[in-house]
Amino acid sequence: MPGKLLSKKEEGMPDSIRDGGIRTEMLDTVERLSSDMLGRFENLTQADWEAPSRCHMWSVKDVGSHMAMAFGFYLDMVTRSIEGNEMPPEGRPDPGIANAKSFADRLASRAIEISENDLTTPKALMDRLSELESSLLATWRSLSDEQWDLPAYHPVNQVSPRGFLHWKLLETSIHCWDALNALDHSYVVDREAAVLLREVWKSSNINRWFTTPDPDQVDPVTLDIDLRDAPGLRIISQRGNLEIIDRPEDQSDADAVISTDPSLFALLVTARANLETAIEEGRASVAGDRNAVRWFNNWFQG
Repeated sequence: MPGKLLSKKEEGMPDSIRDGGIRTEMLDTVERLSSDMLGRFENLTQADWEAPSRCHMWSVKDVGSHMAMAFGFYLDMVTRSIEGNEMPPEGRPDPGIANAKSFADRLASRAIEISENDLTTPKALMDRLSELESSLLATWRSLSDEQWDLPAYHPVNQVSPRGFLHWKLLETSIHCWDALNALDHSYVVDREAAVLLREVWKSSNINRWFTTPDPDQVDPVTLDIDLRDAPGLRIISQRGNLEIIDRPEDQSDADAVISTDPSLFALLVTARANLETAIEEGRASVAGDRNAVRWFNNWFQG
């Protein structure tokens, strides 16, 4: 079932009601993805766990260990948030410092360390992931409306329990692809999740993790993203700043339009797929200034 698009009635709703609907849809989708992930992981052989993943230098089990580490962190930070604690845990940097590039080596070595020293067997990893999935979902479903937007610590930016739900959707969708597509090339990013990930791509509190603005790019650039039967996006780069917003009705001022489906876009924006290659293969297209491919690849390097 594709991700739900906003009807005219929903577009006129108060933000609190509309956001509550998106929140519920995200929770339901995360729960479904979690169940699917655990079911697929349960059927992996020892050879599958040891096989290379789509993440450079990580095996499939390393990806699983990274997910366990990340989800444990989410649970801790959401719990601290609803207890009124938004401060960095001891030894953690202040929020607003980290991004994918600055944390890449640390995350990579930590995932491998967990695989080799802590979650050393598929059963141990599966038990830990199952426990975390259950605890996270139970915690989110127990929150009152007021608790969803309490401040919560994240090294990328101060977020909230709502923000951590967005992070969970991102991490589950992309890292399941990293692990499972390496074993089965027909595995794709879940379509419904990919549509909901629009909320992640637009979030300035999250997207600085995977964006690389080009400070040398003097002239402003506007790219529209046509996601076919899902609502589109607009990417605006100006004086080294990058903003991702809903695609407006007036699209005449876009320098180029990139057309692709939401599942592939999730891989393009996280640098799991290359836009030029996707165009050559007919899975994406560009109308307007073809330099858009270069701009896009500069901005989204993983």
